[in-house]
Formats: sequence, C-alpha cells, structure tokens
Amino acid sequence: MRTKNHKRDFLDYVLYHFDFEDRVAVWILNFIKAHPTIIDYVSFSDMTIDRRLRIAEKTTGRPTLVLEKGSIVTTDGEVILHELNSNDMEPVFLEFVFSTPNKRYDEMKNNGCDSNQSHVYDEMKVLEEQIDTALMNNDRDLFYRLTEELKNRIARER
Repeated sequence: MRTKNHKRDFLDYVLYHFDFEDRVAVWILNFIKAHPTIIDYVSFSDMTIDRRLRIAEKTTGRPTLVLEKGSIVTTDGEVILHELNSNDMEPVFLEFVFSTPNKRYDEMKNNGCDSNQSHVYDEMKVLEEQIDTALMNNDRDLFYRLTEELKNRIARER
C-alpha cells in the first residue's frame, strides 16, 4: 500500500535527519515503522483523534516524548510502547516538534488529512455493505447493531 510505504519513508527521513534527546524516541519510531498494523493507524492530521504522540527534536528544549490519551498524559517510553502495542488498531496522531519549520512534515500533515478521511470513508463503506448483507439475509439484530455503529461513526467524524 502506497500510504503505508509513504509513512515509513517519512519516518526514515525523520530518523536520519533529526536528533532526539531520548533514544527511546528512536526506538518507538522504529517500532511504529516496523509494526504490521500500527503504521496503518498513524496519522499526521489531528482530525478527531484522541491519541496523540508528540516527539520533539533535541534542540527544541521540549520533552522528547509525550503521549496524550484523553485526560492521561505520560512521558514514560515503556508506557507509551505498551499503549501503542496493546491498542495497535486505534488511530494515533503522530506530531513532531522541530526547531525550524519543515516542508516535508507539512506535506505529510496535508496528505495525512486526506489519507485519514479516505480511511474513514473506506470503513463506512464496509459498514454499509455489511448492512446491505444483513438486510438481504433478514438478520434484524445484525442490521440494527451495524446501523447503530454507522450512526456512531458518523457522529464521531462531525
């Protein structure tokens, strides 16, 4: 998938061109890049995403790693790794803090927005197909459950 490879290429670019105070950041970026499913759910757009992993370049003077999930905030690399690995199919917004503006990162954020919307559209399309199948099979319980799931998904995206 082009998007997956595009994300990996960008993470390689970050790993080779920027220094981080905490080497755990490098370890986590390599983990994300190599994981078979996490990379699919990484976004560089913060549209309605509850999990945010912020990674700051060494010269910014900011904490290298910060994970925000709802009201929980942590800078512990082991906790962050555990969160990513345990919830590998949950969207995560990956935010970089660089000491100077970075054109390539800005492009990824713009592309990430389109990619995230495309991913959401694909998920909704699958739900609609499953609803149609439930209707054809006269499976009321499945129909109602899937319809409710689709309504909730639409509400989250607004």
